[in-house]
Amino acid sequence: MKYDKPFLTYLEQIELLKKRGMVISNNDFAIHALNTISYYDLVNRYKIHFMDANDQFRSNLSIEYLYLFSLFDHKVQAFILKYSGMIETLFKTRFAYILSEEYGVDKNDYLNPIHYETRLRPHGVTFKSTVEIINHQLDPSQIKDPSKYYCQHHNHIPAWILFKNISMGNSINLFRLLKPSIKRKVVDALLPSSSLQYNQKSNYVTLSLNAIREFRNFVAHNLNFTNLRITGKRKIPPEILWNLLRTPLIQREKKKITASDKEALQGIYGVMLAILSFLDDAYLRSLFIEEFLVIISNDRDEELFDEYSQITAIPADIKNRFLKYYKILQSFEGK
Repeated sequence: MKYDKPFLTYLEQIELLKKRGMVISNNDFAIHALNTISYYDLVNRYKIHFMDANDQFRSNLSIEYLYLFSLFDHKVQAFILKYSGMIETLFKTRFAYILSEEYGVDKNDYLNPIHYETRLRPHGVTFKSTVEIINHQLDPSQIKDPSKYYCQHHNHIPAWILFKNISMGNSINLFRLLKPSIKRKVVDALLPSSSLQYNQKSNYVTLSLNAIREFRNFVAHNLNFTNLRITGKRKIPPEILWNLLRTPLIQREKKKITASDKEALQGIYGVMLAILSFLDDAYLRSLFIEEFLVIISNDRDEELFDEYSQITAIPADIKNRFLKYYKILQSFEGK
């Protein structure tokens, strides 16, 4: 069989790139780039942005530039990975606290079916299937620390320990299945200062946590992060984000969010703002801003960010927005 994607040596890969118009003046560097990042992740990952319909690279595109662009993308991904992990911990901590406070520390109590809806919508997630996944992870052949340690040395597994061993997706499903009386307390713990109605906040929590989880998973599994958009019924509600964060982070004209910002909120920028909305502390929000500004503020990365912002729909003026917001946060910290 003649395979349509045959193995190519690094030199053969370089020749193919040259035929497609990429500027390669140093074969040693090109080999380094290809055996560090891989042809697929370096070329195919970004081809929609840097190649035409005939699989030809844009004029004067060098492998050095594509290599630096990929490294910049990974800096942003690492940033999102760090803070999405922080939001997962925050969510699980506050969720587990309320379950424990209301229902106790025994799994049979806080996972009692009477506290949960049987099913979310027809054909939706069920409490039974959610608990089956949890119980599978507690099976002696599957269980991991810290739940494993508690099984061996204690007579129960409290929620704050169990949640260490269940996925963020399963935790979100458990939250969604909660009956309204207790769910309201979790929502208020996650968005304590919001003036939004309960149903708005509850829907926002679900959608934004799932968006953060999806972007985090794209990073963890090395998928096409720059192209990811959360659209349709799964998108984070722009007006809710506006209500939570407002100007200068989100721009409006005639009391409506601008079209460009609506587009931005479907991608990385929307997830960044969702993370900020859960970091309900001026110091943590300031730290978030500082760390992102470090990524985009040196001369080389500013040039790369110009293109990166176009590809990802991150607002081109994000630096100015963040600096203005940072000053507002500093005024809060000074009080």
